[in-house]
Amino acid sequence: MIKEIDELLQHWADQQRGRGLRQCSPLGRLAEFKGVMPQGSGQKGSRDPLGLGELDELSWQVEQALRTLSDEDQVLAHEHYRWHGYNDAKAMRLGMAERTYYERLDRLHVRLKAVLRASFDKKHRA
Repeated sequence: MIKEIDELLQHWADQQRGRGLRQCSPLGRLAEFKGVMPQGSGQKGSRDPLGLGELDELSWQVEQALRTLSDEDQVLAHEHYRWHGYNDAKAMRLGMAERTYYERLDRLHVRLKAVLRASFDKKHRA
């Protein structure tokens, strides 16, 4: 598991659930992002794919990167990060052994990191 990708996916899931950037105070937002607020750079198409309110730029980039991955990877990301519960129960719902679940989660992290890196490199070459 890649810790940074895990944290990024957790932030994405929080945004999808409508918790991100919805703190009631600026201090709450500052604490959520460890003192560094994300900067938006304008609209990038539909920012509200699930009707939950706007996603911040970081979550939007993760959403777009996930959409390029296989259906299996997308389902795993949603199951692991958006739904609460024990991982063994999540693995069972997906019809796989717990060890396989963790192996596929690790593979998801590697693939997502590669897609995000490619997207970052493409933006900064232009």
